[in-house]
Amino acid sequence: MFMAESAGVLKFPFADHLKSALLPKFASLLAPNNVGSCVGWVPQRVNRKVIESVLNRVLQEQVADGDFDYLTGKWLQVEIRDARLFVTLGFRNGQFVCREVVRQASEANANLSVMTVDAIDMVQHKVDPDTLFFQRKLTIGGDTELAHHVKNTLDTLDPEAIPKLVLILLQHYQAIISRPAI
Repeated sequence: MFMAESAGVLKFPFADHLKSALLPKFASLLAPNNVGSCVGWVPQRVNRKVIESVLNRVLQEQVADGDFDYLTGKWLQVEIRDARLFVTLGFRNGQFVCREVVRQASEANANLSVMTVDAIDMVQHKVDPDTLFFQRKLTIGGDTELAHHVKNTLDTLDPEAIPKLVLILLQHYQAIISRPAI
């Protein structure tokens, strides 16, 4: 049977079967390591501009308040371990700058390293950076004072500053990548 009716709503059993068959493949395609590989195909300039635009827009109030001035003249490398992505950020002329988005570590003053799911939890304020740090899910390196300052600044960010659409997309992405493979 191709179609059934239940409580006045048409149901398509084939669609449910197709969804259950394709969801694991879709989740696999969106796995952090695959997304990391895809980012490598995008020109550096585009990656940098997207990251700079998002950070400067989402954090504009904190940037205007000078909350990130301590990063001026320094480089922070954020590693998303399971995506094998390294994003090197700095702060210049009152704005975030992204030096590079690459697949291997490069020179930076300080390093933060975290898995995708934990980074999303942190952005959504489901877990604070200190908890991840003490659970060894967020690691720091290089100039530890600078890295701790960044970690502490992340903890004070207002969750309302992040656009709802970004939070919804992150939540859906996290749900997809957190599903066990079938």
